[in-house]
Amino acid sequence: MNQNNLKLSRQEFKYFVSSESLARLRSSLSPLMCLDENADPITKKYTITSLYFDTPFEEDFEEKVDGIKSREKFRIRTYNHDYGLIKFESKRRVETVIRKVSAPLDTEVARKVCNSDLSSLVNSGNDFLNLSYAKLKSGGYRPNIIVEYDREAYYLPYGNIRITFDLNLRTYNTSTDFFSLKRPTLPVFQDDLQVLEVKHSIPLPSHLRFILSKINASRSAISKFILAQKYNQKSSYRDRIEVPF
Repeated sequence: MNQNNLKLSRQEFKYFVSSESLARLRSSLSPLMCLDENADPITKKYTITSLYFDTPFEEDFEEKVDGIKSREKFRIRTYNHDYGLIKFESKRRVETVIRKVSAPLDTEVARKVCNSDLSSLVNSGNDFLNLSYAKLKSGGYRPNIIVEYDREAYYLPYGNIRITFDLNLRTYNTSTDFFSLKRPTLPVFQDDLQVLEVKHSIPLPSHLRFILSKINASRSAISKFILAQKYNQKSSYRDRIEVPF
């Protein structure tokens, strides 16, 4: 494998919003921002499916629940159920700053990693994957949960400015078979909640701040990785996860 890693650092803020509020926001943003080029031209969305890893003692889960400010998660991700593009990603948060590093995996390597065979990462010739191997191996990481949602994403061609609507958050319950996704999925929200994310590396332009200020939403410490696990109670000591979280 080559070293074509993607590295990205930016501020990230998340909000619970209603579908009605997103509809109003969509009508305001559409004339001002670009729709993500990966979106379906009709639905304006694309599907993201992520397999998250955690330690046997679910330390990443506990760090998020305990509010640890500096933490890291590992996942494998694909889009629109297309296994022609599979990414291995590390997502590290320090306060509100997110640093994400990703590298592509071929299907054979991804299948091995999904089956907890990490040896292909250390033999990849990719520094990021080599380092990830050391962290995953030493922590005993293994597949934990699959999270899926439909994303509608708008961006500006500067400052890493993106505003995304993450819709229909769902999980495959206890199944972690990333290459044989079994339906039906379980919806994470039983009411009309969706997730709004605002991401940027520079201050938001004033007109976008004004538009967002008109939306009835409060900033929340939202983690799709955590929320999906209210259906995945593998640990008897774990407190029940409620929404909003």
